[in-house]
Amino acid sequence: MCANGIVDFSGEMLTSEDIKHRTRELLKLILGKTIFKYTECLRSKKILFLEHDKLKSFRKDEPFLLRFLHCSDFDVALALKKLQNFTDFIFKHPNWVGRTSPLHIKRKFEVYDKAMLKDRDRKGRAIFVIKLGKVDVANSSPQEQWQIIDMWFESILDNPIVQTNGVNIIIDTNAYSWRLFRWLTPTNMRIAVKKLDVCPIKEVLLHVVNTSFLINASIKLLWPFLNDRLKNMFKFHFDNWPSLHEYINPNVLPTEYGGDGPDIDFEESVQMLFNQDSSIRAKLICYQISNE
Repeated sequence: MCANGIVDFSGEMLTSEDIKHRTRELLKLILGKTIFKYTECLRSKKILFLEHDKLKSFRKDEPFLLRFLHCSDFDVALALKKLQNFTDFIFKHPNWVGRTSPLHIKRKFEVYDKAMLKDRDRKGRAIFVIKLGKVDVANSSPQEQWQIIDMWFESILDNPIVQTNGVNIIIDTNAYSWRLFRWLTPTNMRIAVKKLDVCPIKEVLLHVVNTSFLINASIKLLWPFLNDRLKNMFKFHFDNWPSLHEYINPNVLPTEYGGDGPDIDFEESVQMLFNQDSSIRAKLICYQISNE
């Protein structure tokens, strides 16, 4: 049976059984059963064993492994490498990774600066909105903001539709402040860019809207830290809504973004996240255990 038209890195159309087989192969590599076939010398074998030992305390269920297979076009060896990079980031920068659950820091979400829209774009990508002007800069930090974003994304990343199609992130920079600008230290930018680079999502599009002189200055600071793949994620629309509509159909966007869809109900979106609190906590606890 064909698995919804999924094509791998070689152009092969995958069946449901093919996908299960490659998931099993990735699991075998994590457990060390066939890891030698991807190494060439004794030294590299030792390095890989050190790395995959870290992986053993992580989630190994099928939806989690599929995150890395989808963003690798089902190249199993590449999926393992992406998983190792993801793991290494968590060990090096644990404070930049989600470590609790939404209800545990309930007031942080009730700022209502972020929301996941119910609808998807024309290609099936999820739509996540961040209003930078509403971020509570005085009572937060770059690390905490990434932890919060992790919780939002843990609510959708096991969804097969999201894994297959990816995510749109609308970054609304209206009322972007000097306080946020001061977060752009070289260290913060380097770590944030690395986190974005290891994120296991097949496609991420970052739509920057309502730009200003200050946000343009921020982009100039950030740009040298980005590789070509990350640069291509960014789409700058200013307040040109037809430009945004080339990626996200206007019937799912509110009038503030030139659409004819419903207004964004931030409170309802946050409540939907709270409803998944126990599930999100169970997923993120794996990262905490792995870092001990």
